[in-house]
Amino acid sequence: MKSLRLAACITFLFPLLAHAQIPVSDVDLKRFYARVGASFIYPDDNNTSLKYHIFQDWNLYRTEWHIEDDVGWNISGVWRPLPYFGVELMYTDGANFNLRLDHLKGRPGYERIDFGRFSASSANLFINWYMMDLECLGQPYLGIGLNYSDFYDGDLTTEFQDFLIDSDIASGPSDFGMSHSWGASAQLGIDWRLGRGMARSWLINAAVIYTDANADTIVTYTSNPGYQRLYSDFEVNPWTLNLGITYEF
Repeated sequence: MKSLRLAACITFLFPLLAHAQIPVSDVDLKRFYARVGASFIYPDDNNTSLKYHIFQDWNLYRTEWHIEDDVGWNISGVWRPLPYFGVELMYTDGANFNLRLDHLKGRPGYERIDFGRFSASSANLFINWYMMDLECLGQPYLGIGLNYSDFYDGDLTTEFQDFLIDSDIASGPSDFGMSHSWGASAQLGIDWRLGRGMARSWLINAAVIYTDANADTIVTYTSNPGYQRLYSDFEVNPWTLNLGITYEF
């Protein structure tokens, strides 16, 4: 379903791009925007459960992830050489997500457990189509692009580590790690000028972004035979609301 939503955004955008009128005489290679703001990130955590390389415990095998929302920051630069087209490079960081496991079997009346936490940063390269003339106060735009997401500082809670030991799965401390991700992204946004004259260069920005971000997760734990692993295909696929201020050079 998530891939279908992203495909629908791209399918809607390309016909508009194909029919947009591009006045080549209005080319301005020195038109740049700088933007900074807050990012409200909402992971779409419809994920697979934890798995074992060698099956050991049914209680964990049927669990599901739950990722809590968080707030980070973003900064971006836009090069807009044509009135209706621009290239945007965006970087987002500062988000720290708490993880929970739901549908945990074997613990009647307590079917969830705090799993751990991780941090995430991402870079997006967008091609934006601007719908209005440069002189309009409102500058709505659509963008499609490429995303790189890095997941780091993975950490397990003491509660989950104790659960592994109490369940005779692990015999000592455990570690949590995640890989990076490459995927597609799409955005719908608007820059709104604060006025004419001296205020023309300042704009308020709002944008909604969908990112296709998937990673591999591994829990490495000690056991009597040696080191063992839990793993999962981790689908973050966040929706992000960006609110910020833009300056036009």
